[in-house]
Amino acid sequence: MTKPVAHDQAAEEAAAAEFDSDSSYRKKLLGTVMLAVMGFGSLMTIVTVSLAIIAEDLGTSRTTLGWIVTGLMLGMAVFTPLGGKLGDIKGHRKMFLLGLAGCIVTTGLCALSWNAASLIAFRVMFGVCGALVQPNGMALMMAAYGLKRRATAMGWFQFATTGAPTIGLVLGGPMVGVVGWRGIFWFFAAVSLVAWLLAARVLRESELRAKVPLDIVGSLSLAGTILCTLLVVSVAVRSGVLDMRVGALALAALVALAVFLRTEKRHPYPLLRLEYFRRPTFTAPLLANSFNQFAYMGGFVLTPLLFADRFGYGVGLVAVLMAARPGVFAACSPFGGLITTKIGEGIPMLAASSMMIASMVAFALGAQTQVVVLVVLGLVLSGASAGIGTPAYTTLVAGSVDSDDIGVATGMNQTMLFVGIVSGIQIMLVVLGDAASAGRFAGTFMFGAVFALLGLTFSSVAAVSRSRQRRPALAPSEVDR
Repeated sequence: MTKPVAHDQAAEEAAAAEFDSDSSYRKKLLGTVMLAVMGFGSLMTIVTVSLAIIAEDLGTSRTTLGWIVTGLMLGMAVFTPLGGKLGDIKGHRKMFLLGLAGCIVTTGLCALSWNAASLIAFRVMFGVCGALVQPNGMALMMAAYGLKRRATAMGWFQFATTGAPTIGLVLGGPMVGVVGWRGIFWFFAAVSLVAWLLAARVLRESELRAKVPLDIVGSLSLAGTILCTLLVVSVAVRSGVLDMRVGALALAALVALAVFLRTEKRHPYPLLRLEYFRRPTFTAPLLANSFNQFAYMGGFVLTPLLFADRFGYGVGLVAVLMAARPGVFAACSPFGGLITTKIGEGIPMLAASSMMIASMVAFALGAQTQVVVLVVLGLVLSGASAGIGTPAYTTLVAGSVDSDDIGVATGMNQTMLFVGIVSGIQIMLVVLGDAASAGRFAGTFMFGAVFALLGLTFSSVAAVSRSRQRRPALAPSEVDR
């Protein structure tokens, strides 16, 4: 028994020495990836807060132009697993650079948009390119930080992606006023170009697997399943479940899912091995993260309405108050990565889900009593929940698959995150309704708490399963006793 232990100890010491000697590359990698995703996140937030200005300039409505946000999310949700898989096969560095180049081009095209339809189309294309950037950036960081420090890498990755919306909230209005909304797109095209130049110089290619064919049918059928499912939610919440389009889209989603399952069983090199879904440490954190995001983003779109409708606050004050959530999210992300590295994924996941429930309850109490401190407390709790939990969810999902499938696994995690985001925004807005009373706001937040409770349930399943994996097997003598 002593030889394996000594071998493991020597391997760990060698890995630690290699990790320490390569710290310069990791710092450069971190800075480069953070610049790429911060530009992405800041632009998305600035565009969101500038919808009214852009709609007026293009002669359309805010409702129609809302698709520049929803369409981008749909593009990323549908194509992120494929983007991650392409990285696994072709190289994460190559796909990251390709996606970032696409982001530069499509951002420039957005600045040249001549009407609402063209802007929406270019934003969807931007989302497709982002589906290459996000999972492959995460995969590159995981490879550089090693198995035991993946959570630390994800903490800093989340710091970049969530710090960016805070920048967008604070600087978005003044920047639009100075350079105009088209100037914003040109500015961030330049930021992405700088990130691309740094990435081309700094990034190292991940270890490539043997060349295998891409599972095209599996990729397209999974994309169809996700797209039709999200459209079912969108149409159902807008037109009702009895709308004929809901039934047609639901049927299309089921057919696409059947094709995907059949293909994955038969393909020698499937997009995503179905056996992964039988692993609680893979499926449970996917679902937990999605349910938490449902509550997080549903609460995120309701809170500004609460401040405006029930508290009577103006846009400027609302923007400052809302910055608390992404600010706390960003600040807690490195801490979440650190504690996950130190103590494992279980406790951070449980803590994150519990805080998300508490945040929904705080929102509901604040709405009912019109005590602004409670609403701000809810913002802080939900931001801390996402910051602490996200590195744990991401790390556990990636650690539950073979090293050749890390890209597609992180892509699947991002897809489930977007499914929760889109569903939470649309469903909770419909539950709230128009001209909502304080009681209706409170009830809608408690509706979100139910989904956060589902997140806690699946976090518990994942934590227990992970604990069993870590538990050492008993020696034969101990079993006899």
